[in-house]
Amino acid sequence: MLNKPATRTVFADVTRKFSDFRSDEGGAIAIFVIFIFVMMVMFGGIAVDVMRFEMRRVALQETMDRATLSASNVVLPPDQLPQTVALEWFNKAGLGDYLTYDYTIESVTGEATANSRRTTMKAKVRSYNWFMHMLDVPYFEGPAVSSAQQGEAKTEVILALDITGSMAESSGSTTKIAALRQAASNFVTIMKYNKDTSGAYTINKDPNNLISIGMVPYSSNVNIPVNLRNQFTVSNLSSWNYIANQGVPKINCFEIQPSTFTTTGLSLTTPIPMAAVALVAKSAPSVTPTAIGSTTGDATNGGKVGISWTAAVAIDTNSGTYMCNHGDNPSTGADESASNLVMLPSTDVTALKAQILTLNPRGNTSIAVGFRWATALIDEQARPIYTALRAGVPGMAGRPANNADGEGVTHTDGSKGTRKIIVVMTDGTHVSSQHVLDAYKSGPSPIWRGTDGKMAIEFNDSGVGINGGKRPGINPTGTPAPVNSCSGWSLANKVVSGVTVKRNFFVPHLKASSVTRTNDPTRAEGNGNTGSAVTGACDPRAWITPPTGATTPWWTGSGTVTRLDWSEVWRYASVDWVIEQLYMRSNVVGATDYNTIYNLMVGKYLTSTANMDSLLATNCTAAKTQAGIEVFGIILGDDVTEAPIKNCASPGTGYYYKVTNADDLNAAFEQIAKIISPLRLTE
Repeated sequence: MLNKPATRTVFADVTRKFSDFRSDEGGAIAIFVIFIFVMMVMFGGIAVDVMRFEMRRVALQETMDRATLSASNVVLPPDQLPQTVALEWFNKAGLGDYLTYDYTIESVTGEATANSRRTTMKAKVRSYNWFMHMLDVPYFEGPAVSSAQQGEAKTEVILALDITGSMAESSGSTTKIAALRQAASNFVTIMKYNKDTSGAYTINKDPNNLISIGMVPYSSNVNIPVNLRNQFTVSNLSSWNYIANQGVPKINCFEIQPSTFTTTGLSLTTPIPMAAVALVAKSAPSVTPTAIGSTTGDATNGGKVGISWTAAVAIDTNSGTYMCNHGDNPSTGADESASNLVMLPSTDVTALKAQILTLNPRGNTSIAVGFRWATALIDEQARPIYTALRAGVPGMAGRPANNADGEGVTHTDGSKGTRKIIVVMTDGTHVSSQHVLDAYKSGPSPIWRGTDGKMAIEFNDSGVGINGGKRPGINPTGTPAPVNSCSGWSLANKVVSGVTVKRNFFVPHLKASSVTRTNDPTRAEGNGNTGSAVTGACDPRAWITPPTGATTPWWTGSGTVTRLDWSEVWRYASVDWVIEQLYMRSNVVGATDYNTIYNLMVGKYLTSTANMDSLLATNCTAAKTQAGIEVFGIILGDDVTEAPIKNCASPGTGYYYKVTNADDLNAAFEQIAKIISPLRLTE
């Protein structure tokens, strides 16, 4: 009997089919490709949606920034509310359709007073996703905030500008000095004015006089006006026309001491040495004692710098070799001597712009001194100067502001603190300059001058001399005992009518090679006396103090004579001329070596380039850390050492500029003016 096979259950059949499917490897790669494709589409879509959102967010932020800046401009009348102006600007911006994104303004706040405007906008953007909605992320949304203000903070600016001799050089299509004049003038204009509809800067954007601007032109030193000099306590002040402590008209330079560079303020009570207005250029001697053999002398000083001694003619005090000089351009007929003077900061910049356009290049480069003056005039310690010299100028009361009163300070009345800014510009590196040492700057000299312009030097026991007040020619040793002598002549005191008088001897510029000697104390040597001439004798005319006690020498060869203050000596003669034509002609011991006498009279002010770089760095650090001063630096030229100015500039973007030619200088100044303009984004 045959049995019927048992029927397989449905479950077993399904199990078998799944087992077969699992074992079948056909089509596996297709599944992987589909998976990768889906992932690529998903991540690519995310990138597109994120990029679209960021583009919308940036558009919103830029539009809000423009709207708040426009609404915060103080030239707008107070009845045009910042909120209204900002909303109108925003609505007219035309950001696009609203099908794939929305912009929502959450709030617009602002305030407008007679001297300030502030606007703040808050908004958000929603960008609807094209791809990420499949991941249940229908949109991206983000906030944006913009705030702008103008007029709430005072701003104090000083321009420290290089006017050294190299600024006369050509650069690009113009000269450096011409480019500086234009660039600095434009800077002042942009700081104080907005453009009108024609593009000209005619609209006053500082109607409440919150911006003050001053200028410190510098070269070897800084020339300051007399009224500013009189605010300080000084030493070694020059005489003029034989009137003591007058200073030299049009020229007043300080030798600020290196110890003060660690601070920004400059004391008004501690004496500051004045720089002598003296031509100190050194040359090889043109005469020697043995070469003197003419009674007419060498009036032209062998072709070297000097003056004509046939008349009383002063040295040109505008020579570029002076450490301190004024700015008159001798090639023009106009008097421009005031062009290089310091201009104390003021809210009225009309005079400043006019003076900028007359700057004239002179002398060596002393950035450290220029910057030191800038810090001194922006420091709170200078307030008494402003009170004295800027009284009545609108907006200048209380300036300079306290050093601690920075931009981030908010006063109890809601007003902001003061920004202090120095813009320093140079086309070169430091060069140290020679100056007259203190002992020869002022005070009675041994040099006398006649009304005909001729000069002579006196040697005596008590007068000021090159050897500590002692007369050159006194023999320190000898047999018999040391005696006073001059070329072997006795200088012993004489008794005249029972009165002992000193026999003081002098050597004039027009010294004879030999003179006759006399034993008569009442008569001048070489004046019709009998006897043999003495070669190299040092007193062709003896100065004898009369028994009556008169102090005027018996010098008939030059009319009325006057003893000169050292500052008056340098008014009429160069250091080189005095050494060669007076000291070296004397043929007396200790007075015949050029270098010895030169080194007694002349030295270096701020000793070297390295020393000046160090002083600048020290003062820049003090400016930024002690007084909260923002420093902008500009270098003109491709061969200028960058470190001193670059390190002096404040850290951050926009504080340091290097331009290779004068054509680009204006752009640097313009950019700085825009950065420090009081109309700016604050958030």
